[in-house]
Amino acid sequence: MNTGFWMAICPNCKTRVEQLFAPCPSGDGFFAIEEAEHASHPDDRLLGRRIGERFIVAAILGSGSMGYVYKAYQAQVDRMVALKVFHADKVEGTLMGQRTASSTGPGGQDRFAQEARVLAKLSHPNCVTLYDFGVSEDERFLYIAMEHVAGVSLRKAVRRGLKIDAILEIVRQMLMALREAHSLDIVHRDLKPENIILSYRRSSDEQIVKVLDFGIAKLLQQDPQSARTAVGLLFGTPAYMSPEQCRGESDIGPATDIYALGCMLYELVCGKLPYVSKSPQEMVRMHQLEPIPDLEPRPGLKVPAGLETFVRTCMAKNPGDRYADAHAALGAFESLAGKASGQALRVGTPEGSARKGRVMVPGDRIIGNNVDPTVDRAAPAGLSARAISAQPAAAPTDGVRDTARGEVGGKKASSRSIAAMLRQGNNALVLIALSVVLIFCALLFTYIYLSTRG
Repeated sequence: MNTGFWMAICPNCKTRVEQLFAPCPSGDGFFAIEEAEHASHPDDRLLGRRIGERFIVAAILGSGSMGYVYKAYQAQVDRMVALKVFHADKVEGTLMGQRTASSTGPGGQDRFAQEARVLAKLSHPNCVTLYDFGVSEDERFLYIAMEHVAGVSLRKAVRRGLKIDAILEIVRQMLMALREAHSLDIVHRDLKPENIILSYRRSSDEQIVKVLDFGIAKLLQQDPQSARTAVGLLFGTPAYMSPEQCRGESDIGPATDIYALGCMLYELVCGKLPYVSKSPQEMVRMHQLEPIPDLEPRPGLKVPAGLETFVRTCMAKNPGDRYADAHAALGAFESLAGKASGQALRVGTPEGSARKGRVMVPGDRIIGNNVDPTVDRAAPAGLSARAISAQPAAAPTDGVRDTARGEVGGKKASSRSIAAMLRQGNNALVLIALSVVLIFCALLFTYIYLSTRG
């Protein structure tokens, strides 16, 4: 992959390389990545490294409480993947294969592999595909290679409001993804707008919803005897947690996903969360004890008859009073909302877009997979100088606000992207300047030549 005007660089020794993803000529074990990406993240020690002998880490897509999400290149099949990296020190109870005298189940590494194999069976157009998984050679982190998805985060769309046809189609496709997962006894456990991507099929521009991070909570949890702490503490998102999750129960089933979907549908229709508080602790209490609020659609939004009943059934406090799983919920939903609408997901395309049918929210197009954003803290050596923390945000009030609005890390991410754009712009200016100099020299030579002949 030729990069043109010296755009590739070894992130370790800074050697310029003509071929993107080519091995560094110095033999330091690193591979060439885009110079702009290295400039944006100069301290990240995984950029340019090869993971599992297959994936060359090319760029950072996001970060969260458990680790980082990278874009990586898989040369064997010539494709980009999303590589989720979880540092061993930050995975609660995952012992990387070590066993204790009292342990009766498999070790952490064996358990990770077992759960990953289950997730790999999940094959559906509305689910992000798991390609590969493993443990780093030094056993310092776990990784999962997944389908790299292009599209718009539902969180971005929620903040701008969606028409009812788009809302109904998004929920319908989410339920189709959940139906496939529940049929395989896979529970998402952390369903929220950040884990939903409004995407498209490259071949036909057909609109499609992609659900990310199925089973990540269970994949990284402790042994079953300690699952109560692992699931509730590490993976619960207070705005969408079911009452049984809020109580820290270990027996989490499909009804938990149905509850989270009900909260999301409420938010899509009303433009606000069903429960709003100034602290995560208070929100957890409200999910368990407060009555289900009435559905109050945004001004001008006309909802189908029976939609409020559907939401209230999804959000029932007792799991037994909800739809048993996504199969039952989808049947009830389609009886009130109808079947798919071919044009429902066309939620706005900027003028002049090359692909008119892409699902886009003007001014906020994102690419890649995301993990739950958190406040940055010092990171252990080997990953990055930036945060990988399982601790809650410093200010509880800000944490709840950011969960509801998806604002954490926005300024930092924007400043990094602006820096990258400026550096890329500088390269363009250099090319323009060189072209001007060459043209000037040619004109000067022509003038001198003609003057001497005259």
